[in-house]
Formats: sequence, structure tokens, C-alpha cells
Amino acid sequence: MSATGVETLSWSFGLINSAGFYLTAESFGNRINCNGTSLKKKQIFFLEQNPDGKVFLRTPTGKYLSTSAAGAFTGDGEDRGANQGFEIEAQPDGRWALKGAHGYYAGGSGENLTAFTKVIAEDRLWTVHLAMHPQVNVRNINRKTYVHLDGDVLNTDELIPWGEDATITLVFLQGKYGLQASNGKYLSASGALKDNADPDARFIIEFFSAQIAFKATNNLYLTALGAKGTLKATKERIGLDELFVLEDSHPQIKAVAVNGRRVSVRAGQELSANQDDVTDAEFFQLEVDTKTKLWSIRSHKNLLWTIGEDGAVSASAKSRDANTQFKIDFLGDKIAFQAANGKYVATKKNGALAATAASNAGADTQYVWEIINRPTLILRGEYGFLGTLPSGVIEVNKSTPEEYSMHITKGVAYISGSNGKYWKVNGDNITVNGTEPTPFFIELTDLSKLVIKHQGKYLQGFQNGGLKASGERVDASTQWEY
Repeated sequence: MSATGVETLSWSFGLINSAGFYLTAESFGNRINCNGTSLKKKQIFFLEQNPDGKVFLRTPTGKYLSTSAAGAFTGDGEDRGANQGFEIEAQPDGRWALKGAHGYYAGGSGENLTAFTKVIAEDRLWTVHLAMHPQVNVRNINRKTYVHLDGDVLNTDELIPWGEDATITLVFLQGKYGLQASNGKYLSASGALKDNADPDARFIIEFFSAQIAFKATNNLYLTALGAKGTLKATKERIGLDELFVLEDSHPQIKAVAVNGRRVSVRAGQELSANQDDVTDAEFFQLEVDTKTKLWSIRSHKNLLWTIGEDGAVSASAKSRDANTQFKIDFLGDKIAFQAANGKYVATKKNGALAATAASNAGADTQYVWEIINRPTLILRGEYGFLGTLPSGVIEVNKSTPEEYSMHITKGVAYISGSNGKYWKVNGDNITVNGTEPTPFFIELTDLSKLVIKHQGKYLQGFQNGGLKASGERVDASTQWEY
């Protein structure tokens, strides 16, 4: 767990064989094969690791990959027993050889999957395609600080990943990965940022339990150098400065009160709507409790909103407790915060915030809000990523992500594509061909999930790829991982 209380991401990925097909777990009979042509639900496996380094690969059906002394390679293991253990042997090109419990390598093609050879042949090698959402925060193990865009380099010196510059996108590039900064440029081995992910800007990921290292084409590892921790590939061996963890990138917002001024902690710990310009002191990070769906709200000083006996709201708590939990009501372009005392946060005439209002009906309890760290939007639903067809129609079952741009003005979201056109509700479809921006409203629902509303309906995805403004409620079909 990080200093901000954020859990590191668990590893989920697809395994691509030498013929270019994904390992697939069928629900019928828990059979496995290598017939998958893209990364979807049946092709996503989960890595579980013991302290001794032995790993277990959980299938999408909840079983475990297994090998037998007779050379079988199956997907029907009930638990983490002796036959379910594997050793991962990473190759120089980044591919994995999976050595089973009996010393044989697992591999094959089509329906013919086996673990009977002690020689690493081409058909025993697997390309790893990470399945988690590609937009992450990256924390260095040694420095305990985060990577962010700083001018024309990536530095590792932020105690909290603050603002859009700390969002890094991992781009899958034929078995290797590009580290894309918030300005759209790719990190290269020399530390320079490039417009395109050429070979010098592609890295092999090596796994060490919950930690990873990035190996460049010069066979050196990415490290954090100097006082600011500038990222460059200069190290032959892996130490703590070469190890990183990936974390979910939580939403960060700014909020404008009824007096037209921004909520801030610039003057100290007390929250007050008293600023006209924007600094880090006017940004706040929203962190959801996945069980209660209540929110903790963190300031740039790494302190949480909390309420005092009189309802006064300050960013002064160092850890979570009952008084740091808020219910957030999403009201179109505005939000309201209900505190642990059952009262809503309201703005006093002097700008101070206090949880004293009985409801969210008053203008003094409503805050115009904007997400500030998602100018680039990648969305994934239960059937895959959102992507645009040549016709301009958006589909929701793509195996690779597409980047859209989201600009939120006074609580209203406008989303556009790489063609410069806006998202448009077009009959039974959502298309990327609007010449004028269509207003959408965002609601945050869970860890890294949101819904998008248009004229009272939620954007809803369907298994056939369709995307419509037809959803009546928040469920799996209307929630989008972002």
C-alpha cells in the first residue's frame, strides 16, 4: 500500500502464444485453448504470487492453470495446490516461459496445449499483454515518490501524484510497452520524450511480485536519477531505484461554490471558497471506499477532509476515520457533500465550509465541479474498450483502447475524438462526428468507474458492441472504467 493509502494494482493479463493467439479459458468444462484473437474476458488471467516466488495463474472462470507429471496443461485446478505452481522465466525479448510444477514448460497451439518438454522452444514462449486499465500512477520503490511530466522529461519527485501530469498511459506495442506522458509523448531510453514510440521508446516489463522494472532496447533498466529522479535507462542491474509499482489514478477535482470562488486550502487547513485562480491547493483527490461507497477527499498536502464538532470542514486528518467519510450526491453539473454527521457541507457568507445544512437543496450546498486529471479519456466496459469505427460509430467491445479528449467546463463534459469531432447522440448510436459539442454529465460510482449521462439517461453498452443513451440505472452495462 502506498503513502496515500492506495492499493497497488493486481496483475491481470493476456498470454499470446508464438502464433499470435491468446490463451483462452472456456466456461464449459474449464477447458483451455489458444484460439483467442483478441483480449476479452475469457482471455484475462490473474497472477497470484507466494513469498517464495512461486506463482499461480487464476483463470477467468476462477480455476487455476495446472500441469501434471504426464505432461497435461489444463485450466481446471480447484485451488493453489502442488500442480498449480509455476515459475516464470522471462526471456531477453520480454516473453515468458512458464515452467510447471514438474519442471516442464507449458505451451502449444490451438487445442493442443501440453507441458511435456524441458526445452524452451518457440511454442513455449508467451507474450504478456497487460489487461488492467492503461492509465496509471507510477511510484518508485526507493524514493516513495511518483513519476510526472516536468517540462520535457519525466521526473520522480512528487509525494502525491497531483494533476494530469502524473497520469501515465501504458501503451501495448507488440509485446513491449510505451510510457506515454500526459502531453502524448513517449519516454525513450535516453530520457528524452519522443512524438512516436520508436524502438528506443519501447520497454520490456519484468515482474517482481507487485513490483516491475522496465528494460529498454539498450538492455539497460529504467532508473530514477539525480535529485528529481529523472527517468533514464542507464542501469545494468535492478535495485530499488529501478523498481516501480502501478496504482489506480484517482480522480482529482476542483469545485466552485455559490459565491463563484474556488474551494481551497491555500490559507491553511480550513476549507474555504476564497480563491479566483488555480494552484495545487484548489485540487482535491476523491478516494472511494469500495464497500461503503463513501468518499475520502485528500488535499495536495496529503491530508483528508474531516469535520469538527461544530461541523467545520478542514483538510487536517492524517488517516481515515468516520469523520473523513463523505457521501457525494451528483447533481448534473454540480455535486454536494454529505458529512458523517448527516449534514451537508455548505458555504458560509465568509467563504468557510461547514457541514450544517439539512439537505442539498440550497445553492450554498452545491458546488460546480470539474475533473482535472482526465483530459485524455480511455473507457472500458464489461465487453471491452470503447473504439470508433470508420463510420464514426462508437463500439464498446474493442480489445485495444482508443484515446478520447474530455474537456469539462462548469461541470459539463464535452468529449471529442482524434478527428477533432465531438461525441454526438445519433439515434441508437453514439458517433464521433459532431461539429458542435454535445453536453454530457459525469458521475463517479466506484473505484476508477464512472457513468456518463445525457438528458437523464446513462450511456449503455451492449454485447454486440452497441452504445446507446438508454440506461435507466447504474449497473455493469452503464459503468465505465476510466
